[in-house]
Amino acid sequence: MRKPATLDETVEGYNPRFSFAVIFAAFTAIGTLRFLTFYLDDITRNVPNTLVMRLVEEFGGAYAGLLLFPALIAVERRFPLTAGRWRRHWAPHALTFALYSAAHTTIMWFSRVTILPALGHGPYDYGRMSTRYFMESPNDFFAYSAFLGLFTLLRVMHAVRERDMRVAALARTAAESRLAALSTRLQPHFLFNALNTIASTVHDDPDAADAMIGNLGELLRHALRTSNQPEIPLSDELEVLQSYLAIIGARFGERVAFDLDVDPRTRPLAVPALLLQPLVENAVRHGASAEYSSAITLRIALAGQEVQIALENEIGPGTVEDAVPGTGLSTTRDRLRLLYGDAHTFSAGAAGRRFVVTIGIPARPAAPLPAGPMQGVHAGADR
Repeated sequence: MRKPATLDETVEGYNPRFSFAVIFAAFTAIGTLRFLTFYLDDITRNVPNTLVMRLVEEFGGAYAGLLLFPALIAVERRFPLTAGRWRRHWAPHALTFALYSAAHTTIMWFSRVTILPALGHGPYDYGRMSTRYFMESPNDFFAYSAFLGLFTLLRVMHAVRERDMRVAALARTAAESRLAALSTRLQPHFLFNALNTIASTVHDDPDAADAMIGNLGELLRHALRTSNQPEIPLSDELEVLQSYLAIIGARFGERVAFDLDVDPRTRPLAVPALLLQPLVENAVRHGASAEYSSAITLRIALAGQEVQIALENEIGPGTVEDAVPGTGLSTTRDRLRLLYGDAHTFSAGAAGRRFVVTIGIPARPAAPLPAGPMQGVHAGADR
């Protein structure tokens, strides 16, 4: 497996690119600013007839830099000033700067002594050239340093952005893996409880057990359809819940009263797969028994941009302190945190003699479930 690139390697592997139009516009802007600075200074000091001279001087200097720009790019790409290599690369850049400054000054001298006389301005005196090269070098040093700083900054920004994207991708992959692990943990937990329910009924009421097996098959069919879907439409999730309620009804009969109130606007919206069944399973565990009846209420409503889910059930025999969230609810809480981060709410606990679970998740449309090979086939058809 290839080792991931370090930050320095990412910096060095990126070469900033610009279109010619952008580069030309940048050097034109530099020439314009320098021309305005010196020409307005001439006007302020009442120095006449400097318009043409200042135009040739400052735009000639800017475009001389533009002419040398490709060579600077080539050197910068060959010797980038990254954190790990700047000590080795400063010498090539020092030599390049000396050559750049000498070439820049020479081009400016040639353009001025050639263009200005051709425009009728007369001979141009650039002074003693041996001194002029040293005089121009400070300006060239700042220009060369700004160029290196800009390209190094672009490299670092690109590397940081690439690193952040890799970190985000790794975090997303880790979250997806964690979510898959939680779903894998939840499904056997549910299956064990459902089979235990059937086993406790099969001898006392074979017909009820037979009906529960059929409904369990329906549940497994839904589980197969949603195994790769972190979110499904609420309408599909309600089908899963109805199959589970049929199992509960076969076992407890009228000892469990279930009241469901669903806002029709929420049915096409996305909810986590296998969200409602653990809530109801927890309610049954807290409330129903062979001797005790329980009323369970589930409300699903749309409030602004949030789907609000509230489940309440009476707490059966035992102390209120015994009514604590079990495996299903703790797994549901972790799944919600992975799916929605801070964009959700979750609470579960006893309120007097009732156990209350409330959930709020973002309201967003759900993608339709893919058609599976078992879709449309009743689970009990082959029994």
